[in-house]
Amino acid sequence: MVQYEIAKTGRDGPVTCDVPGTAAGGPPLLDVHFEEPAAPHRLASALARQFRALPQPERHLPVFFLVGATSSTGDALGPFIGWFLKRKGFRGEHVGDLADPVHAANLRERLGEAQSRALRRERLPFIIAVDAAVGRPGHITLNRGPLRPGAAMGKALPAVGHLHIMGGVANFPFMIWFTDLDRTVGMAEVIADGLLAFWEAFESGSLFHETPAARRGLA
Repeated sequence: MVQYEIAKTGRDGPVTCDVPGTAAGGPPLLDVHFEEPAAPHRLASALARQFRALPQPERHLPVFFLVGATSSTGDALGPFIGWFLKRKGFRGEHVGDLADPVHAANLRERLGEAQSRALRRERLPFIIAVDAAVGRPGHITLNRGPLRPGAAMGKALPAVGHLHIMGGVANFPFMIWFTDLDRTVGMAEVIADGLLAFWEAFESGSLFHETPAARRGLA
């Protein structure tokens, strides 16, 4: 769980390798409400732009790192995203779902496993971390640099990711325990659809070719 105004703070450095062009800071790369009809496409397009800007993007493998616990309706955003990805036939690399969530106790271990799987495929892992956030309920943001899980709850956990997505689930930390599950699930499906569209463009190779057809897909 991340709190918007302190998302860039923390004592621990990121546990992922540095990738040029993904340094933390600046305004969000995307800020969209999950009920906007074009939200999945806008998220996929924003991710595609960042991925194409990498040096040698074809050497990288997107890995979706979905943080969250199932003990509260708000913090379950990440696990629900993983659940939706599975239901929708996602064939790429993702960590975290309802059956096997990523939480404080296993975060570092699960990240190491994800990185190792990418390297076994002879690709550099490009970690896109996702977590629930306190503040601006219903808003989805894409941000440069790592996610700092647990910031809203005062937990010092490792920073994760080259980019991170936050979904606002409640106005205050104590509200994550009884926030509207319908909003959490709805936002999770929108984010999952955006991640899936981005992955499909990656898998098809259209991300690497500036053709008119590719531009009509993910700008």
